[in-house]
Amino acid sequence: MNRLLPLGLLPLFALTACGGSGSAGADAKKARPPSLVGAQTAGAVDFAPSLVALGTVTPLQSVQVRSRIDGQITRILFNEGDMVRAGQPLFQLDDRAARAALAQARAGLASARAQAVLARGDLTRAEALVGKGFISGAVVDQRRALAGTAAAAIAGAEAEVQSAETTLSYLTIRAPVSGRTGELGFRLGANIRAADTLPLVTVNQLSPIAVRFLVPADQIQQVRTAMGAGPVSVAARPQEDDRAPPIAQGRLTFLDNNVGAGNGAVAAKAEFANIGNVLWPGGIINVALPLGAARPRIALPEAAVQTGRDAPFVWTIAADGKIAMRDVTVAGRAGGKVYLASGVAPGERIVVDALSKLKPGDKVRTKDGPGRPPRTAAVGPAAGPAATSTTTVGG
Repeated sequence: MNRLLPLGLLPLFALTACGGSGSAGADAKKARPPSLVGAQTAGAVDFAPSLVALGTVTPLQSVQVRSRIDGQITRILFNEGDMVRAGQPLFQLDDRAARAALAQARAGLASARAQAVLARGDLTRAEALVGKGFISGAVVDQRRALAGTAAAAIAGAEAEVQSAETTLSYLTIRAPVSGRTGELGFRLGANIRAADTLPLVTVNQLSPIAVRFLVPADQIQQVRTAMGAGPVSVAARPQEDDRAPPIAQGRLTFLDNNVGAGNGAVAAKAEFANIGNVLWPGGIINVALPLGAARPRIALPEAAVQTGRDAPFVWTIAADGKIAMRDVTVAGRAGGKVYLASGVAPGERIVVDALSKLKPGDKVRTKDGPGRPPRTAAVGPAAGPAATSTTTVGG
């Protein structure tokens, strides 16, 4: 038999029901299972700090060949893309007028020399006669002046010959440096002017060759220290794979004297012998500079190290399964791993994935499961060749 509750008992029943629901929610929250995370036992590997940056291949000398004089191209003495040596003739301009002018200047020089011989003879005879009283001293002075004028005329004629020879030499355009020629700007028969903005051809020096790159602000002092200790070797690798064997070996030759305002980096250059022309002007490659000897460092996956407000940090797992934040100092990065200088000791367990919802004091369980040994980074020689740090900066 159904009975209605008294009206006075309805609020009390409602409050009891609400209180029971809240208690159940709190119990459910306390009963939340530990998060499932990936973990790794920290281990040390040999790590050699280095700088790996994007570099741009730049010729030590790149010269745009231009004419110093107006004229018509009558001969082209090379093919596009040829290797040429400094001083090698590249273009010949029409030189007929210049050769005629040179011949005229040489004739004028010969005439001046003949006049000088006559003037010196007259002076010699006048000096002999003045002592005998046959001519006056004024005549001797006149002959001396004429001899001086003739000598000056020779100097002027010689200068005209040199000018004509220089003009003639401009009509044979030679390679200013040794290197590889580019595309022709003018063809056979073209009339060119000294004021043309388009070069006849560009010659790029290929051996030796330079690579320009940027040193980031946090590694400038390391690079300076390395340069102060002696020559710094530089390896060039393909941009697509910075782990590939070096395609060329060079040395660091230049570190700029100011920090770039836009990026805080310093420009640097390395010089390569470029045997076989494996480096090509304008190409983008990776350059690697060793910055110190290999030392044991804690190696963790990139994902294990998080960016904090004050410093990078990792999540450590205690023996009871609780996690805690630990600030770390990064020594470098290479091959998808972070190498730590401090903050983690070998043997500590570190969370390496499922990091987004963790809070200090939470309990976790690892994907290895009970009874399975945790993953451990290789220690010492087991890690193979020493790792090197990678910092990629635009060249």
